[in-house]
Amino acid sequence: MTRFTFRTIFATSILCITLLNAFSQEMIWKAGFDFIADNREFTTYYGYPETILGSRVSAEIGFQIDSNQAILAGGSYMVEHGEKMFAHTPVLTMYYQYQNNFLNFQAGCFPIEKATFPKVLYTDSLIYYRPNYQGARAVFTHNLGEQTVLFDWHTQVNAGYCEKFIAGISGITHLRNVFITDMFYYRHHAEGDRGKKSVADNGGWGLNAGFELKNTWFDSLSISTGFVNTWYANAKDTTIVSPLRSLASYSTLYIQKKCIGLDAVYYKGEGTHLPWGDPLYRCGNYARIDGILYALNTPNVEASFRWCMHYVDGVWDNSQQIYIRARLHGKLER
Repeated sequence: MTRFTFRTIFATSILCITLLNAFSQEMIWKAGFDFIADNREFTTYYGYPETILGSRVSAEIGFQIDSNQAILAGGSYMVEHGEKMFAHTPVLTMYYQYQNNFLNFQAGCFPIEKATFPKVLYTDSLIYYRPNYQGARAVFTHNLGEQTVLFDWHTQVNAGYCEKFIAGISGITHLRNVFITDMFYYRHHAEGDRGKKSVADNGGWGLNAGFELKNTWFDSLSISTGFVNTWYANAKDTTIVSPLRSLASYSTLYIQKKCIGLDAVYYKGEGTHLPWGDPLYRCGNYARIDGILYALNTPNVEASFRWCMHYVDGVWDNSQQIYIRARLHGKLER
Protein backbone atom coordinates (compact mmCIF):
# COMPACT_ATOMS: atom_id res chain seq x y z
CA MET A 1 0.00 0.00 0.00
CA THR A 2 1.42 3.43 -0.94
CA ARG A 3 2.18 6.27 1.45
CA PHE A 4 -0.37 8.34 -0.46
CA THR A 5 -3.09 5.82 0.31
CA PHE A 6 -2.29 5.88 4.03
CA ARG A 7 -2.28 9.68 4.06
CA THR A 8 -5.55 9.85 2.17
CA ILE A 9 -7.30 7.43 4.53
CA PHE A 10 -5.87 9.18 7.59
CA ALA A 11 -6.90 12.66 6.37
CA THR A 12 -10.39 11.40 5.45
CA SER A 13 -10.81 9.81 8.88
CA ILE A 14 -9.75 12.99 10.70
CA LEU A 15 -12.11 15.09 8.58
CA CYS A 16 -15.02 12.71 9.20
CA ILE A 17 -14.43 12.63 12.96
CA THR A 18 -14.15 16.44 13.10
CA LEU A 19 -17.40 16.92 11.19
CA LEU A 20 -19.18 14.28 13.24
CA ASN A 21 -18.14 15.86 16.52
CA ALA A 22 -19.18 19.28 15.25
CA PHE A 23 -22.66 18.40 14.06
CA SER A 24 -23.70 15.18 15.69
CA GLN A 25 -26.46 14.92 18.25
CA GLU A 26 -26.01 11.18 18.70
CA MET A 27 -22.87 9.37 17.60
CA ILE A 28 -23.29 5.76 16.44
CA TRP A 29 -20.84 3.03 15.42
CA LYS A 30 -20.78 -0.33 13.68
CA ALA A 31 -18.11 -3.04 13.55
CA GLY A 32 -17.90 -6.35 11.76
CA PHE A 33 -15.79 -9.41 11.08
CA ASP A 34 -16.13 -12.03 8.32
CA PHE A 35 -14.16 -15.26 7.96
CA ILE A 36 -14.40 -16.95 4.56
CA ALA A 37 -13.17 -20.45 3.73
CA ASP A 38 -14.33 -21.69 0.32
CA ASN A 39 -12.57 -24.81 -1.03
CA ARG A 40 -13.62 -25.80 -4.56
CA GLU A 41 -12.64 -29.23 -5.87
CA PHE A 42 -13.80 -28.76 -9.44
CA THR A 43 -12.78 -30.96 -12.38
CA THR A 44 -15.26 -29.63 -14.90
CA TYR A 45 -14.50 -27.30 -17.80
CA TYR A 46 -16.94 -24.70 -16.43
CA GLY A 47 -15.21 -24.19 -13.09
CA TYR A 48 -11.64 -24.42 -11.85
CA PRO A 49 -10.27 -25.69 -8.54
CA GLU A 50 -9.31 -23.02 -6.01
CA THR A 51 -9.28 -22.28 -2.30
CA ILE A 52 -10.43 -18.88 -1.05
CA LEU A 53 -9.35 -18.27 2.55
CA GLY A 54 -9.59 -14.81 4.06
CA SER A 55 -10.73 -12.53 6.88
CA ARG A 56 -12.36 -9.12 6.54
CA VAL A 57 -12.68 -6.55 9.33
CA SER A 58 -14.91 -3.47 9.03
CA ALA A 59 -15.68 -0.37 11.09
CA GLU A 60 -18.05 2.57 10.65
CA ILE A 61 -18.77 5.69 12.66
CA GLY A 62 -21.50 8.24 12.06
CA PHE A 63 -24.31 10.29 13.48
CA GLN A 64 -28.03 9.79 13.80
CA ILE A 65 -29.77 12.76 12.22
CA ASP A 66 -33.16 11.75 13.60
CA SER A 67 -35.04 8.52 14.33
CA ASN A 68 -35.02 7.55 10.63
CA GLN A 69 -31.88 9.05 9.10
CA ALA A 70 -28.15 8.49 9.60
CA ILE A 71 -24.84 9.21 7.88
CA LEU A 72 -21.93 6.78 8.33
CA ALA A 73 -18.32 6.54 7.14
CA GLY A 74 -15.55 4.01 7.60
CA GLY A 75 -14.10 1.10 5.71
CA SER A 76 -13.11 -2.54 5.58
CA TYR A 77 -9.99 -4.54 4.82
CA MET A 78 -9.57 -8.13 3.69
CA VAL A 79 -6.54 -10.26 4.47
CA GLU A 80 -6.37 -13.18 2.07
CA HIS A 81 -4.42 -15.74 4.09
CA GLY A 82 -1.22 -16.75 2.37
CA GLU A 83 -0.89 -13.42 0.54
CA LYS A 84 1.33 -10.51 1.55
CA MET A 85 -0.19 -8.41 4.34
CA PHE A 86 -1.20 -5.40 2.22
CA ALA A 87 -1.98 -7.25 -1.02
CA HIS A 88 -5.53 -5.80 -1.18
CA THR A 89 -6.65 -2.18 -1.26
CA PRO A 90 -8.85 -1.03 1.68
CA VAL A 91 -12.50 -0.43 0.80
CA LEU A 92 -13.91 2.93 1.90
CA THR A 93 -17.50 3.11 3.16
CA MET A 94 -19.53 6.35 3.09
CA TYR A 95 -23.32 6.41 2.86
CA TYR A 96 -26.64 7.93 3.84
CA GLN A 97 -29.30 5.66 5.31
CA TYR A 98 -33.05 6.10 5.79
CA GLN A 99 -35.12 3.51 7.67
CA ASN A 100 -38.72 3.16 8.74
CA ASN A 101 -41.17 0.26 9.04
CA PHE A 102 -41.63 0.01 5.27
CA LEU A 103 -38.37 1.22 3.69
CA ASN A 104 -34.64 0.62 4.15
CA PHE A 105 -32.71 2.93 1.81
CA GLN A 106 -28.97 3.50 1.38
CA ALA A 107 -27.14 5.82 -1.01
CA GLY A 108 -23.37 6.03 -1.42
CA CYS A 109 -20.84 3.25 -0.88
CA PHE A 110 -22.41 0.81 1.58
CA PRO A 111 -21.81 -2.83 2.71
CA ILE A 112 -23.56 -5.77 1.05
CA GLU A 113 -25.08 -7.36 4.14
CA LYS A 114 -27.53 -9.44 2.12
CA ALA A 115 -27.09 -10.61 -1.48
CA THR A 116 -29.69 -9.04 -3.79
CA PHE A 117 -29.56 -11.73 -6.48
CA PRO A 118 -29.18 -15.55 -6.41
CA LYS A 119 -25.94 -17.16 -7.59
CA VAL A 120 -27.31 -17.89 -11.06
CA LEU A 121 -27.19 -14.13 -11.69
CA TYR A 122 -24.47 -12.96 -9.28
CA THR A 123 -21.77 -15.39 -8.10
CA ASP A 124 -20.79 -15.30 -4.42
CA SER A 125 -17.08 -14.77 -5.21
CA LEU A 126 -17.93 -11.17 -6.17
CA ILE A 127 -19.16 -10.44 -2.65
CA TYR A 128 -15.94 -11.86 -1.16
CA TYR A 129 -13.79 -9.34 -3.01
CA ARG A 130 -16.26 -6.54 -3.66
CA PRO A 131 -18.08 -6.17 -0.33
CA ASN A 132 -19.77 -2.82 -1.05
CA TYR A 133 -22.43 -1.60 -3.43
CA GLN A 134 -21.73 1.83 -4.93
CA GLY A 135 -24.91 3.66 -5.80
CA ALA A 136 -28.29 3.18 -4.17
CA ARG A 137 -30.52 0.40 -2.88
CA ALA A 138 -34.08 0.47 -1.55
CA VAL A 139 -35.73 -2.46 0.23
CA PHE A 140 -39.52 -2.10 0.40
CA THR A 141 -41.22 -4.26 3.04
CA HIS A 142 -44.96 -4.92 2.92
CA ASN A 143 -47.50 -7.28 4.49
CA LEU A 144 -46.95 -9.94 1.84
CA GLY A 145 -43.14 -9.83 1.51
CA GLU A 146 -40.44 -7.47 0.27
CA GLN A 147 -38.97 -6.02 -2.92
CA THR A 148 -35.41 -4.72 -3.50
CA VAL A 149 -34.43 -2.14 -6.11
CA LEU A 150 -30.68 -1.73 -6.80
CA PHE A 151 -28.42 0.53 -8.84
CA ASP A 152 -24.74 -0.41 -8.51
CA TRP A 153 -22.22 1.82 -10.31
CA HIS A 154 -18.93 0.02 -10.97
CA THR A 155 -16.60 2.39 -12.76
CA GLN A 156 -16.46 5.47 -14.93
CA VAL A 157 -13.44 6.92 -16.74
CA ASN A 158 -13.80 9.76 -19.22
CA ALA A 159 -11.52 10.14 -22.29
CA GLY A 160 -10.88 6.53 -23.11
CA TYR A 161 -13.79 5.60 -20.90
CA CYS A 162 -14.98 2.42 -19.27
CA GLU A 163 -18.54 2.59 -17.95
CA LYS A 164 -20.07 -0.26 -15.96
CA PHE A 165 -23.18 -0.59 -13.83
CA ILE A 166 -25.85 -3.06 -12.73
CA ALA A 167 -29.51 -2.16 -12.24
CA GLY A 168 -32.09 -4.64 -11.04
CA ILE A 169 -34.90 -5.76 -8.77
CA SER A 170 -35.63 -8.90 -6.77
CA GLY A 171 -38.18 -9.92 -4.20
CA ILE A 172 -40.66 -12.36 -2.75
CA THR A 173 -44.44 -12.26 -2.31
CA HIS A 174 -46.30 -14.60 0.08
CA LEU A 175 -49.91 -15.70 -0.36
CA ARG A 176 -50.49 -17.94 2.67
CA ASN A 177 -48.47 -21.09 1.91
CA VAL A 178 -47.75 -20.06 -1.68
CA PHE A 179 -44.98 -17.67 -2.64
CA ILE A 180 -43.63 -16.05 -5.81
CA THR A 181 -40.03 -14.90 -6.25
CA ASP A 182 -38.88 -12.50 -8.96
CA MET A 183 -35.40 -11.47 -10.12
CA PHE A 184 -34.10 -9.19 -12.84
CA TYR A 185 -30.92 -7.33 -13.59
CA TYR A 186 -29.30 -5.51 -16.47
CA ARG A 187 -25.51 -5.14 -16.68
CA HIS A 188 -23.98 -2.47 -18.92
CA HIS A 189 -20.30 -2.45 -19.90
CA ALA A 190 -19.11 0.19 -22.39
CA GLU A 191 -15.55 1.12 -23.21
CA GLY A 192 -13.58 2.80 -25.96
CA ASP A 193 -12.03 6.03 -27.13
CA ARG A 194 -13.04 8.92 -29.35
CA GLY A 195 -14.66 7.58 -32.52
CA LYS A 196 -14.67 3.97 -31.33
CA LYS A 197 -16.95 2.20 -28.92
CA SER A 198 -17.56 -1.32 -27.64
CA VAL A 199 -20.69 -2.11 -25.64
CA ALA A 200 -21.45 -5.42 -23.93
CA ASP A 201 -24.96 -5.52 -22.49
CA ASN A 202 -26.21 -8.59 -20.66
CA GLY A 203 -28.73 -9.53 -18.03
CA GLY A 204 -31.23 -12.03 -16.80
CA TRP A 205 -34.65 -12.39 -15.28
CA GLY A 206 -36.76 -15.13 -13.80
CA LEU A 207 -39.94 -16.04 -11.95
CA ASN A 208 -40.56 -18.91 -9.54
CA ALA A 209 -43.74 -20.13 -7.86
CA GLY A 210 -43.35 -22.13 -4.68
CA PHE A 211 -45.00 -23.72 -1.68
CA GLU A 212 -43.87 -23.63 1.94
CA LEU A 213 -45.11 -25.55 4.96
CA LYS A 214 -45.40 -24.01 8.38
CA ASN A 215 -45.95 -25.48 11.84
CA THR A 216 -44.73 -28.93 10.79
CA TRP A 217 -41.98 -31.19 12.13
CA PHE A 218 -39.55 -29.12 10.08
CA ASP A 219 -38.63 -25.61 11.13
CA SER A 220 -38.63 -24.63 7.45
CA LEU A 221 -39.66 -26.46 4.28
CA SER A 222 -40.12 -24.86 0.86
CA ILE A 223 -40.03 -25.92 -2.78
CA SER A 224 -40.33 -23.82 -5.94
CA THR A 225 -40.04 -24.06 -9.71
CA GLY A 226 -39.94 -21.58 -12.56
CA PHE A 227 -37.59 -20.30 -15.25
CA VAL A 228 -34.55 -18.10 -15.88
CA ASN A 229 -33.86 -16.19 -19.10
CA THR A 230 -30.46 -14.58 -19.84
CA TRP A 231 -29.03 -12.60 -22.75
CA TYR A 232 -25.75 -11.17 -23.99
CA ALA A 233 -25.27 -8.63 -26.81
CA ASN A 234 -21.94 -7.21 -27.92
CA ALA A 235 -21.88 -4.11 -30.15
CA LYS A 236 -18.71 -2.70 -31.70
CA ASP A 237 -18.99 0.65 -33.47
CA THR A 238 -22.82 0.29 -33.69
CA THR A 239 -22.56 -3.23 -35.19
CA ILE A 240 -24.20 -5.93 -33.06
CA VAL A 241 -22.06 -9.05 -32.87
CA SER A 242 -23.45 -12.51 -32.01
CA PRO A 243 -26.42 -11.79 -29.69
CA LEU A 244 -26.94 -14.74 -27.34
CA ARG A 245 -30.00 -15.84 -25.36
CA SER A 246 -30.87 -18.71 -23.03
CA LEU A 247 -33.98 -20.13 -21.37
CA ALA A 248 -34.04 -22.82 -18.71
CA SER A 249 -36.12 -24.23 -15.87
CA TYR A 250 -35.00 -23.29 -12.37
CA SER A 251 -36.12 -25.21 -9.26
CA THR A 252 -35.22 -24.87 -5.59
CA LEU A 253 -35.65 -26.87 -2.37
CA TYR A 254 -34.87 -25.83 1.19
CA ILE A 255 -35.32 -27.86 4.39
CA GLN A 256 -34.21 -26.98 7.92
CA LYS A 257 -34.58 -28.73 11.27
CA LYS A 258 -32.87 -26.96 14.16
CA CYS A 259 -29.16 -26.64 13.24
CA ILE A 260 -29.30 -28.91 10.16
CA GLY A 261 -30.31 -27.76 6.70
CA LEU A 262 -30.51 -28.84 3.06
CA ASP A 263 -30.37 -26.27 0.26
CA ALA A 264 -30.74 -27.50 -3.34
CA VAL A 265 -31.15 -25.96 -6.80
CA TYR A 266 -31.57 -27.51 -10.27
CA TYR A 267 -31.08 -25.63 -13.55
CA LYS A 268 -31.98 -27.39 -16.83
CA GLY A 269 -31.95 -25.88 -20.31
CA GLU A 270 -29.66 -23.56 -22.24
CA GLY A 271 -26.49 -22.34 -20.54
CA THR A 272 -26.44 -18.83 -19.06
CA HIS A 273 -24.68 -15.90 -20.73
CA LEU A 274 -23.76 -13.82 -17.69
CA PRO A 275 -20.12 -12.78 -17.08
CA TRP A 276 -20.92 -12.12 -13.40
CA GLY A 277 -23.14 -15.16 -12.82
CA ASP A 278 -21.89 -18.45 -11.36
CA PRO A 279 -19.98 -20.05 -14.28
CA LEU A 280 -21.27 -23.55 -13.47
CA TYR A 281 -24.72 -22.54 -14.77
CA ARG A 282 -23.20 -22.08 -18.23
CA CYS A 283 -23.27 -25.83 -18.80
CA GLY A 284 -27.10 -25.81 -19.01
CA ASN A 285 -27.53 -28.93 -16.87
CA TYR A 286 -26.51 -28.07 -13.31
CA ALA A 287 -27.60 -29.17 -9.85
CA ARG A 288 -26.22 -28.11 -6.48
CA ILE A 289 -27.03 -29.77 -3.14
CA ASP A 290 -25.73 -28.16 0.07
CA GLY A 291 -25.77 -29.96 3.40
CA ILE A 292 -25.61 -27.26 6.07
CA LEU A 293 -24.62 -27.19 9.73
CA TYR A 294 -25.59 -23.95 11.47
CA ALA A 295 -23.02 -23.90 14.28
CA LEU A 296 -24.06 -20.49 15.64
CA ASN A 297 -27.11 -18.34 15.02
CA THR A 298 -27.30 -15.45 17.47
CA PRO A 299 -28.26 -11.80 16.85
CA ASN A 300 -24.56 -10.83 16.69
CA VAL A 301 -22.76 -13.93 15.39
CA GLU A 302 -23.60 -16.44 12.65
CA ALA A 303 -21.42 -19.43 11.75
CA SER A 304 -22.15 -22.21 9.28
CA PHE A 305 -20.49 -25.09 7.45
CA ARG A 306 -21.63 -26.29 4.03
CA TRP A 307 -20.71 -29.46 2.17
CA CYS A 308 -21.73 -28.81 -1.43
CA MET A 309 -22.20 -31.37 -4.20
CA HIS A 310 -22.22 -30.04 -7.77
CA TYR A 311 -23.66 -31.97 -10.72
CA VAL A 312 -22.17 -30.29 -13.80
CA ASP A 313 -23.36 -31.81 -17.08
CA GLY A 314 -22.82 -35.42 -15.99
CA VAL A 315 -19.87 -34.86 -13.63
CA TRP A 316 -20.09 -34.73 -9.82
CA ASP A 317 -17.77 -32.25 -8.05
CA ASN A 318 -17.72 -30.95 -4.49
CA SER A 319 -16.82 -27.89 -2.44
CA GLN A 320 -16.80 -26.93 1.22
CA GLN A 321 -17.61 -23.58 2.79
CA ILE A 322 -17.08 -22.20 6.29
CA TYR A 323 -18.48 -18.75 6.97
CA ILE A 324 -18.38 -16.75 10.21
CA ARG A 325 -20.15 -13.41 10.37
CA ALA A 326 -20.04 -11.12 13.43
CA ARG A 327 -21.75 -7.73 13.68
CA LEU A 328 -21.76 -5.20 16.54
CA HIS A 329 -23.26 -1.73 16.81
CA GLY A 330 -23.99 0.86 19.44
CA LYS A 331 -23.87 4.50 20.53
CA LEU A 332 -20.86 6.58 21.50
CA GLU A 333 -21.07 8.35 24.82
CA ARG A 334 -20.03 11.98 24.63
